[in-house]
Amino acid sequence: MGDGWGVPGGTFGGGEPDWAALAEAHEREVRRKKRVRIAAIGGGAVALAGAVALAVVVQGAGHPGPGKDGSTAAPAAAPAASGAAPSASASASAAPHVSGLHLGNAVQVGQPAGHTGPALSVHADHEGYAEVKSAVVDTGDSFTVSAVVRNDAAENTRAAVSQGSDGFFSLYLGREDSAVTAPDKWVFKVQTAGATGKTKMAYSIAPAAVGRWTALAGVYDAKAKTIALYVDGVLTQTTPVPGIFTTGGPIEIGRARYKSHWVDFWDGAIAEVRIWPQALPADQMAHLAKGEPTTPAAKSGWLTR
Repeated sequence: MGDGWGVPGGTFGGGEPDWAALAEAHEREVRRKKRVRIAAIGGGAVALAGAVALAVVVQGAGHPGPGKDGSTAAPAAAPAASGAAPSASASASAAPHVSGLHLGNAVQVGQPAGHTGPALSVHADHEGYAEVKSAVVDTGDSFTVSAVVRNDAAENTRAAVSQGSDGFFSLYLGREDSAVTAPDKWVFKVQTAGATGKTKMAYSIAPAAVGRWTALAGVYDAKAKTIALYVDGVLTQTTPVPGIFTTGGPIEIGRARYKSHWVDFWDGAIAEVRIWPQALPADQMAHLAKGEPTTPAAKSGWLTR
């Protein structure tokens, strides 16, 4: 015989249903279902919020949405790094000091350390050059060519400024590293004919400095039939020449033409490239080395202040 208490929904006392227990069980079931529904709704809301957040992130990372007027806004340009040198294309189109130059793809134009004014920076790359579009030196007459350079190469021959785009250069200002004739020297050299073994040189006594800005000038005196090299305003050597080979093509900055190939790519920086259609007097070379005006003034110039 029972003790008077049965399972919920069972009998109570003499076998009558336990209505109180049944009511309590029903109430518990109602409360349980309600909790399940609330949990389901909350989970759905969280999932929806996550989806919205994901959509916002994806949209922000990709194309921008329409603007206030309904048009699609263009992405904001990234800010340029402070002090960064402008690219070759930007310099060629915007800066007056490179007007008239065609710049290779591996060129930077800016103001490097230790120099006041624009300079071309290159790193011995086949695309590291600039080519003058028009001005050509008449090598049948007297002329002067100058540049302020920084040589970063401890070896190899390098051309700072040259002329000629056929088989050979006609004039060449830069660094010579020939073990036989001029190991590690500044040089001004010319071709007397379009063939090998026809080069005449005027070079420095001291080695070509590495990592230091240096003013170079090469002078051809057609009447005296001599070439001369000046380093930082000081005459270093004068060499007799029978004449200079005439070539087609423009002035090249950072490379030279030899045996129908581009060679001797500069490693460092080049600035203040100037040309005079006469042999500049020796007393003007000190002014030139200091960055002061010369008399007469240069006829052409690039990368100048």
